[in-house]
Amino acid sequence: YILDGLLIEAGVLTMMDIVTDGFGFMLCFGDLAWVPFLYTLKTRFLYYWPQYHGIPYLVFCSVVMLIGYLVFRGANTEKDRFRKDPRDPRVAHLKTLKTSAGKSLLISGYWGIS
Repeated sequence: YILDGLLIEAGVLTMMDIVTDGFGFMLCFGDLAWVPFLYTLKTRFLYYWPQYHGIPYLVFCSVVMLIGYLVFRGANTEKDRFRKDPRDPRVAHLKTLKTSAGKSLLISGYWGIS
């Protein structure tokens, strides 16, 4: 997730938490306190109670993580391309729904699945 933010920085600014929440107290608090706490909690658990798993289990976990990342990246790239240019050939075929505010919601592709 962090590497994704560094490599595809422009896409971070169109993510839902930035667009809808803005850069306020909750986002600052989450970035400075909540996220580091949760990320290091797992490491601390493994430090005090080591877990030993075989190679197949680690490969399985890595594949599941990779699939999750590809869905995350694909959905956000699709949304970012649509917001920049709805006529882009890569997203022009996607179905949309007009909201009462006049905006378009994606109802096919990755966002149609969700």
